[in-house]
Amino acid sequence: MLLVQGWLKLATGEFDKVADQARAMVAATNEEDGCIHYSFSRDVGDPDLIHIAERWRDAEALSAHGKSAHMATFNTAMGGVRREGADLWLYNAEEVRKLI
Repeated sequence: MLLVQGWLKLATGEFDKVADQARAMVAATNEEDGCIHYSFSRDVGDPDLIHIAERWRDAEALSAHGKSAHMATFNTAMGGVRREGADLWLYNAEEVRKLI
């Protein structure tokens, strides 16, 4: 399993410009073969800080996601917003166990 985790900091009010595209992206991605979980969430203390959490079955599924039409559409939308920072990491989960 692969995990992608991180954040994206947008300039004030910029996420509102792409919120509809983000919802569509999340919905479409969660239907992809090999997607276990995919979500964006706004930080409770900073609505312009977007947390990203993803779980993928394998590298092939993640690669296919990167080539998907909905990813291209979302990337186009994101090209129109001002970003202040980002930090996104890919992890290989060798051991997984449910805590709750």
